[in-house]
Amino acid sequence: MLFHRLGLGFSPSSSNPDRRHCYVRPGALDQLLETPGALELLAEELGVGPALADLSLVEQLDAIRARAIHLAVTHSPVRGLSIEEIIVLTAYASRRFDRSAWKRRLLQRPSQQELNHACQAWLLQRSRCIFGGHRLGRPRWPMVGAGSPEPLAPDQFTVAVAPIADRDVLAGELERLASEANFAHEHYLACSPSTALAYLDLEAHLTRPPRWDSLVLDRKLRTFGLGLLLVEPEGVLLYLPARYYARPGK
Repeated sequence: MLFHRLGLGFSPSSSNPDRRHCYVRPGALDQLLETPGALELLAEELGVGPALADLSLVEQLDAIRARAIHLAVTHSPVRGLSIEEIIVLTAYASRRFDRSAWKRRLLQRPSQQELNHACQAWLLQRSRCIFGGHRLGRPRWPMVGAGSPEPLAPDQFTVAVAPIADRDVLAGELERLASEANFAHEHYLACSPSTALAYLDLEAHLTRPPRWDSLVLDRKLRTFGLGLLLVEPEGVLLYLPARYYARPGK
């Protein structure tokens, strides 16, 4: 049973299959809520008052929803977030979920080699050839797709991609990537959902007390004009479109 059918405010994965909550698919949110024992753990982490053991399924979900709404409108680490985002981040940050199959799947990320391969396949669907950005003096952009092997040929559409597997590398390279993002028509950062979520975690703990911001990466990318590709086992998802430069390098 999908929990959104109970009408308690959780996003319906059937009608919004592409909607993400902290880079997590809505179907994965359903899987989390349907995991045996997950509701009790969520209730404990969120500080739901009465024990859930004697409550019906609907009452359990309603209690979690009410608590999440309270935390979203008060001075808490998840203030301003949606119910779905609060649930995802609570399970992600809690050690109590570490042994769950849901969290193990959530934390899976491709190796740098696998990430590169997926990005190359995505680029080749849009370009005839791929060359390194070092040929244009942009070494931080290792993949540039173009219509011909000559990077400076006029009137060819170019797309640059920077695959990053590690959140710390992402944090250190983001502004440097942006400083070089003026040579192609479109520029994309590519990472797994787990890396993007880990970046939110890193940013949240730069403040004291920690404060979660589900859009901190999205805002930075939009400010820099960079798009975001999420690389999953199912393929590459264009999560955030890049700014289009009609005359790059000018």
